[in-house]
Amino acid sequence: MNWMSKSSRIALVLLAALGATAAADPAAPPATNTPGDDLCFRNGDSLYGKLLEVQPGEVIRWQHADAEAPIEFKPQNVAQIDFAPRPAAGGAIDSCKLWLANGDKLAGNLVSCDAEALVLDTWYAGKLRIPRRALQTLAFNPRTPIVFEGPTGLEGWTEGNAVKGLELDSGRWVYRNGAFYADKAASIARDVKLPDRAQVQFDLAWRGQLNLAVALYTDSLQPILLTDKENGPDFGGFYSLRFTQSAFISLTPIHKKAPLRALGDYLIVQALAQKDRMRVDLRMNKAENRVALFLDGVLVKDWRDPGGFAGEGTGVRFVNNMSGSVKMSNFRVSRWNGVIEEAAAGAADPSHDVVSLESGGKAVGAVASIANGRITFVTTGGTTILPVEQISAIEFARHQGQTPGGPAANAHATFVRGGALTFELLSWRPEGVAAASPDFGRATFDPAAFSRLQFLPSAPKAAPAP
Repeated sequence: MNWMSKSSRIALVLLAALGATAAADPAAPPATNTPGDDLCFRNGDSLYGKLLEVQPGEVIRWQHADAEAPIEFKPQNVAQIDFAPRPAAGGAIDSCKLWLANGDKLAGNLVSCDAEALVLDTWYAGKLRIPRRALQTLAFNPRTPIVFEGPTGLEGWTEGNAVKGLELDSGRWVYRNGAFYADKAASIARDVKLPDRAQVQFDLAWRGQLNLAVALYTDSLQPILLTDKENGPDFGGFYSLRFTQSAFISLTPIHKKAPLRALGDYLIVQALAQKDRMRVDLRMNKAENRVALFLDGVLVKDWRDPGGFAGEGTGVRFVNNMSGSVKMSNFRVSRWNGVIEEAAAGAADPSHDVVSLESGGKAVGAVASIANGRITFVTTGGTTILPVEQISAIEFARHQGQTPGGPAANAHATFVRGGALTFELLSWRPEGVAAASPDFGRATFDPAAFSRLQFLPSAPKAAPAP
């Protein structure tokens, strides 16, 4: 069978399933040509269609466009199901994100928290009561997150000569259809009023070698010639994030009178040499002297500047440096809550609760309660009551016996808005997903909340004692 193509194997699976199928189900949805759910088998094959039902340990019922009746598969042969894109799910924006000790991440609105449990109100499962021992990090989303979105044109942006002082051709950034383009050395900048905790995101596409410099927290809207910066016009400190020869990335604090010093060695991201586009996501926190870089959703580097935060302005600047052509689009600046998801497992003080304030400070003690928009926090100096609006995040003390996952977990689901959940899947039907977990008990989830369902392999049975 090694000669058989993947599509042939899938066809045989489908034909075999059709042969074993009973009479047509009148309730089955009609066949369509629109992209559907993707059923991924453990042998690597896949089949498009629509998930109808999951009875764990018994059957997965699947509707295929070429089958009049549902097809039944054994769950142990299926690895995961990727669901077709749906219209935007849910209503109001979630006010917070909650990380659990087992790595799960939930979004919703905080109702209350006491010494026993935290209650989270969600659009996809109603109110979930989660025991205190399972909590890891609670991060509040900024109340007014978006600071700037664009580009929508050249208005408000400042163009500059990117190669001033050099005998090279310079060009200009051109705006077309929601994006900036540059095919020669060119600079464009804007004071976007970067907050002290900021997230900067944009899409990059390029032809030829990527050779781009991005200035962060700059007060100069004109490019700086770094080789002669001491003799040029005055400017305040900023960070220069450079992408050179596509695969090399560096972050350098720039001061007029100080020598250039990159923060650590160049990053070598070999995968970029094989790409011609990526999503850049920067998270910056002045109080922590921190700049974190994500590429295509993956944390690449989390820099801490031992010399203090270099940025003295609130602007950004993009400079294409001679090589290749660049497109920049989907540029967004927003306030950041200061929590990096990949680093949420590292508690600052695992024996106490740590509260991060919107002002940038931290307090160590114990969260006694959160109710009616107020948090009661106990420290060695006494009890303090603060409005939740003054809190950006809480890292909860670690409890003995916290272990990832539960003994009966058989499924892992990814939310459409981000985040994931590990649980015991009891049933999956169009009207609801019945699930259970030692972290939230039994609950019914809206199927539209999930973009992927993965089936976890069963734990091996223990060998009998001799």
